[in-house]
Amino acid sequence: MSAATDLGRLLVVELRRLVSRRVTLVAGLLLLAAVGLFQLAVDEQVSPPSASQVTEQQRYFDQAHQEWEQEHATQEKQCLDSGGSQADCAWPEPTPADYALTASSFADVAGTAVQLSAYVTLLAAFLVGASFIGAEYSTGSLANWLTFVPRRLLVYASKVGAVLLASAAAAAVTNFLMLGLVALLTRVHGGDLVGLGAMASTAGRAIPIACLAGVAGFVFALLTRHTVAALGIALGYVLVSGVLGGLAANAEGPLGWLPPWLAENNVDAFLKHGSTYTQYVLTTTEQGTSGTEVEKHISFGHSAAYWAVLLVAAVVSAALVFRRRDVT
Repeated sequence: MSAATDLGRLLVVELRRLVSRRVTLVAGLLLLAAVGLFQLAVDEQVSPPSASQVTEQQRYFDQAHQEWEQEHATQEKQCLDSGGSQADCAWPEPTPADYALTASSFADVAGTAVQLSAYVTLLAAFLVGASFIGAEYSTGSLANWLTFVPRRLLVYASKVGAVLLASAAAAAVTNFLMLGLVALLTRVHGGDLVGLGAMASTAGRAIPIACLAGVAGFVFALLTRHTVAALGIALGYVLVSGVLGGLAANAEGPLGWLPPWLAENNVDAFLKHGSTYTQYVLTTTEQGTSGTEVEKHISFGHSAAYWAVLLVAAVVSAALVFRRRDVT
């Protein structure tokens, strides 16, 4: 029997085991609940405002616009004279959309919705991937399984494949369901679906991100032998990256090079097909120290290469450990 046939049969078995787990079921229900509940906010945003809301918000808009007309030139000049940049000192003119005088556009609402579903799916995939192998270590079922199928690399490949397929399926359903419901509500309220293609592309790019998260959870739990340890690694990274991100805000500081290499920035760049981040260039004058905001770009190609390298490194290193480690 060929290795490909063996792998296919093992993959089917592992998929059944993964889907039948309680954690997977709960994660799936939570994803559907998140998508459904968010539609309450979507419905409010895409609904045209009532007559009373228009009257009240129009008053606020008129006051804000009058204040802007009277003071924006003076305020901007004072800011520029004190050393601020044109971008920092600009006072944007208020618009009716800022005061909910019109319904939010489909592109704005769908962009937020798909971003939300992408990150929720990412978290769910990480949890399911980590618990899948972590539970097998903690219960001892992995050692029993290897007595029936002693070819470790084949078992490893089937488990990674099951995580990848399950993560991809969950991400596809969740993200495109979210996008479809937002589009439906927008049309029900008479809105146009401007930007639907771009939003569908973002939802599609969320699928490999979820797969990466599932594999990351699986690898961390495999290396540490515990689901909780894998979750601890993720939480630790969030805390550390928050501190490092703050230190890297100074473009000329010792960590000014770091932002393009932070995982969260590369997730954002991959989802949006390129993204930007800001840093400050500090300038010292006789009046004191001021910061000029500088916008920098992370390309889609950079983020794709970043994740490809990390994926290969994680999968290969975990395979080497799994091949030789005592699992009893």
